[in-house]
Amino acid sequence: MGEACHYDVLQNEKFGRYLVANKDLESAELIFTDKPFAVGPKPDTPPLCLSCYCPVDNTLCSKCGWPVCGAECEAAPAHAPECTVFAAAKVRYQSPSDWTAASPQLDCITPLRLLLAKEQDPDTWKRDLEPMEAHTEARRQRPTWAADQVNVVDFLIDHCKLGARFDKELVQRVCGILEVNSVEIPSRGGYSVRAIYPRLAIAAHSCVPNIVHTILHNDCQVQVRAAVPIKSGEPLHLCYTYALSPTLVRREYLMESKFFNCECPRCADPTELGTHLSTLKCQKCDNGIIISSNPLDNEATWKCTEKKCEFKTSSAAMRKMLAVVQAEVDQLDALEGAQAIEVREATLNKYKSVFHPRHAILLGVKQALAQLYGRVEGYSLDELPDLVLERKAEFCRLVLSALDVIMPGESRMRGMMLYELHAPIMFLARSEYSAGLIDQDKLKERLQEPIKLLEVSAKILTREDPQSPEGITGQIALQSMEQLKASLECL
Repeated sequence: MGEACHYDVLQNEKFGRYLVANKDLESAELIFTDKPFAVGPKPDTPPLCLSCYCPVDNTLCSKCGWPVCGAECEAAPAHAPECTVFAAAKVRYQSPSDWTAASPQLDCITPLRLLLAKEQDPDTWKRDLEPMEAHTEARRQRPTWAADQVNVVDFLIDHCKLGARFDKELVQRVCGILEVNSVEIPSRGGYSVRAIYPRLAIAAHSCVPNIVHTILHNDCQVQVRAAVPIKSGEPLHLCYTYALSPTLVRREYLMESKFFNCECPRCADPTELGTHLSTLKCQKCDNGIIISSNPLDNEATWKCTEKKCEFKTSSAAMRKMLAVVQAEVDQLDALEGAQAIEVREATLNKYKSVFHPRHAILLGVKQALAQLYGRVEGYSLDELPDLVLERKAEFCRLVLSALDVIMPGESRMRGMMLYELHAPIMFLARSEYSAGLIDQDKLKERLQEPIKLLEVSAKILTREDPQSPEGITGQIALQSMEQLKASLECL
């Protein structure tokens, strides 16, 4: 588990097993490291190499006939467990007609790896994995249960002849343990995969987490750190969902995927702790805003806050509207070049009278624009007029002010936004100096802020895997900080 182990495992009715700090922790302090008990494809992924998780096109292992991308991956330890099973059972992968479509055949891989890991390490299974919640009865009511029964349970037991080693009840339980407790991790192949960690899985959820985790690509080791100072005895909270989502979306995702209703202080507050990530503008009056009458009830009415305004709408109408707008926003990710910026700006303009300016959907668009300005042809940093530089800085600060509340401390997202913020501040200062609006001393003073932003950004992001986008940005932030310091000395 690594040298650091600054936690205890406790149990109660609300959380089941959960982690608490066993000493006072400083921000960014390493609490523990953890290695996955099993790693593999998520359900509904397209055909991927079963070693490096790169997309494949009719390249199959010479021993078992399942997808790998070449001889090196065929011989890699990651593929060995299922290779032996499939080769012995003479069960080959059936090549699909479309190698880009979801491949249900791969749904069995991660459960099989978890079952084989149970055989290899029965002690860890009994101590850490067996007590994990699988929500068997709740899952039995879902369509995924029947799919798992066919694609995983019956396939492994009947077709792969594993009935003498595992029973069908255990295989379904393993599917449940993975569905409820695994985490999504990035792979070098560009697709996310899932991993199950004996200790990380025990950390309780909150929509305002106090810990952060970093996945290192080489062995998928996870490093868990304090995001903020944590007192001894305080629970360690991870966020199981995307933090920049409205309460209705977060709570429904958690019920659907993790089988519980979140009742954390953020979910309980109609204004999301003053961030207004769920708030709409009222179309019926000038000053009113629309919030849920009870955010802990997903079916509660949404009402205008102005006493004289009687506007109300149903949660069903709200849910439909959010889904429609989110689907429209999701399509923006396919855009490239100047269009990626221009269509997003048009989208902000389209919905500015509908949503609060800090609503999660608009904030997501503003976050994307903060990262696109300066990186797109025709919108490079040295081409941006001061007005657009100020807009980039405004978007960065807007995201950071939300993170101060909902993801306090040293998160990856904060590190990336701090990096984006340094550039417009630096260019604006130089622009004012070139125009003769400020003197050299004032320029030096103004450039202290971007130096500080780069310093904090580098500190956060250099903890990430060096080959991840965040880790690469961390190294760039470090170099940029040194260059800026050096240029200041030459003034």
